[in-house]
Amino acid sequence: MNSIKKINVFCIFVLIQTFAFSQEIEKQNENSPKIPEEIVAEKTESVALDDVVPAEDEKAELIEMEEQIEKDIADGIEEESAEKPQLTKIGGIDVGSSEWSQSMVRKYMGIYTTERGKKLLHSILARGEEYRIFVRKKIDEAGIPRALEYLPVVESEYSINATSRSGAKGLWQFMENSMKPFLKKSDWIDERLDPWKSTDAAIRKLKENYDVFGDWALALAAYNCGAGLMRKTVKANPELSFWELGEGGFLKNQTAHYIPKLLAITELCENAEKYSLELPKIADDAQIVEYDYVETKKPVNLSKLASELNIPIKTLKKLNPSLIRTVSPPGAGFPIRLPLGMKEAGKTAVEKVAMEISDGATLYVEHKIEKGDTLWGISRTFGCTVADLCDLNGISDKAILKLGKVLYIPMK
Repeated sequence: MNSIKKINVFCIFVLIQTFAFSQEIEKQNENSPKIPEEIVAEKTESVALDDVVPAEDEKAELIEMEEQIEKDIADGIEEESAEKPQLTKIGGIDVGSSEWSQSMVRKYMGIYTTERGKKLLHSILARGEEYRIFVRKKIDEAGIPRALEYLPVVESEYSINATSRSGAKGLWQFMENSMKPFLKKSDWIDERLDPWKSTDAAIRKLKENYDVFGDWALALAAYNCGAGLMRKTVKANPELSFWELGEGGFLKNQTAHYIPKLLAITELCENAEKYSLELPKIADDAQIVEYDYVETKKPVNLSKLASELNIPIKTLKKLNPSLIRTVSPPGAGFPIRLPLGMKEAGKTAVEKVAMEISDGATLYVEHKIEKGDTLWGISRTFGCTVADLCDLNGISDKAILKLGKVLYIPMK
């Protein structure tokens, strides 16, 4: 009986100690930084490739470089990084003073100063030269940090056709759910693919982020992971900077690495000679390429327009990359971009080409492809020609009709 009493007393003692310990842990948790539920599972995620599909000839090199970064960071922080000159501000953006912050930027600098890294960076900057001039001018006009000129290097490798595995598109990698009210998308156009319009949109979005967070590192992080998630993270940890959030594991790894990578590239590009790099340069007084525009109200096939203007179809497609179907939208005005000096010729050509569609047909109906449908059969049903169908939809007369897809039918 006495042994039973002793056991009961011991059990009560253990329960009291356990309760006291749990209260102490709970108290400590209340005072520790909070991680939003959306990213708790991401905290231990390994470093991933940027969610961008690169040019085919650069893909292998990019993967190897990123794998090396993953290995280096998994090995831990280098002690020697603290001995190097402190990086304080790069391209107008503050760099954290902690060992983690400094090391993260320097690790990416190290990657881009390897032979592979130098080759890749040179290729990206050369490809994006035409658009970089425009981006630089817009950034200067907006009065925002110079580092943002290099954000498309991180986002899309300055490729206007870049498409991520998650569906982000264009130079600035807008997702469909983040493009409004900045850009438009329909069955006919996707303005994310227009480097000029998407640049204006990205600058507006980034400035809005800065107005919300009051710090460019946080504004850029919000551009990467989403403003909503970033607001929750900052609200839960209002006293922490971007660099402290990244070091503490309160951001997705992709977001934590996003700003260090951008600043590393900016530092190398802005001070290429200091790091013995030979990179394509853009003079500060370089002028952006000017274009002419001609408004359309009827569908215009770019192939016919190019033929009428005696210019390569590739030129028109490059100047109007937002057109999905190689034909301008019917029933709505669309400004076709032309080489400078072709405005008057463009007006005449557009009027001529637009009138060729079914003797002036300007209205259209939608038809969802069903089993057994053919272009010839559809043309007979709706009283138009196969050529009309092909012109309006930007397809060839040998196109394979996929079930469930929408075909646009010109109507008189």
